[in-house]
Amino acid sequence: MDFKFLTSHEVAVLVQVSPSAVLRWIDQGLLPAFRTPGGHRRVRSPELIEFLRTHQMPIPKELMPSQLRVLVIDDEPSYLNALATLLHKADPRIEVEVASSPIDGLVKVGSYKPDVVLLDGYMPGMDGPEVCRRLMASEETRHTVILAMSGRPSPELESQFVKAGARFLLPKPLTANLVLNAFSSLGLTDAKEVPA
Repeated sequence: MDFKFLTSHEVAVLVQVSPSAVLRWIDQGLLPAFRTPGGHRRVRSPELIEFLRTHQMPIPKELMPSQLRVLVIDDEPSYLNALATLLHKADPRIEVEVASSPIDGLVKVGSYKPDVVLLDGYMPGMDGPEVCRRLMASEETRHTVILAMSGRPSPELESQFVKAGARFLLPKPLTANLVLNAFSSLGLTDAKEVPA
């Protein structure tokens, strides 16, 4: 994902509020920011997007990534190639890579550096919530958006995933429209449907 460092004034213009409102959000700890050596505040775009999502505010198109790297970690990847093709057709910015085991997925996260991980709940060797916990524990991957998926969704599995840091649980088999709607709800793309 394209990381941008925004001034409080740039944030204010993007979300159409006063600069003093942005400074108040920062001072209250609602919007993470850092100070430059000159004392100016800067907000990283992933934190701003997270703040907007949390407060159910619209995400400006300018904050959407110019390229969306998606890693799918699933031990049954056979149908995923067709899904990857459909997603790329719906939004050419979407690039999909597949890992067929939890360990392979964790290795690929390091080299591929995905913006989004679609993570299966039940895999041999390590379950999805554990993979999710490991990704959220690392400074390098804690801003990665994780969407869980399962052919056997349950409130218990969803609760485990959300506690581990996933956004929500999608039922399998996935469709391109289901994934696009999930991405759209998170402000990652504005492509919402694939024509039938």
